[in-house]
Amino acid sequence: MPAITVLGPLGVNRAVRQAMAPRLGSLDGVTLGVLNNSKPNSLALQQHLATLLGAKTRLVGVVVKQKPTAAIGAEKLDVYAREVSAVVTAIGD
Repeated sequence: MPAITVLGPLGVNRAVRQAMAPRLGSLDGVTLGVLNNSKPNSLALQQHLATLLGAKTRLVGVVVKQKPTAAIGAEKLDVYAREVSAVVTAIGD
């Protein structure tokens, strides 16, 4: 009788635990990042939020990064992280 090979459907979890970034005390003096995922209306929502935040705090500036589509991850996030101190991301439809 031939041998039967049993395969398990469970994969290997390669996720690495990382601590969350510390919360900023204020947005005063901060360059705000807007990470847009190209969903309809998401950029309008994020720009409106950035305007409201800018009216309440002293933002240094706003840097928008546009993903090609919602299904594709953003590239060069390490470079983007050095340009901004806080990021707003959202979805919209």
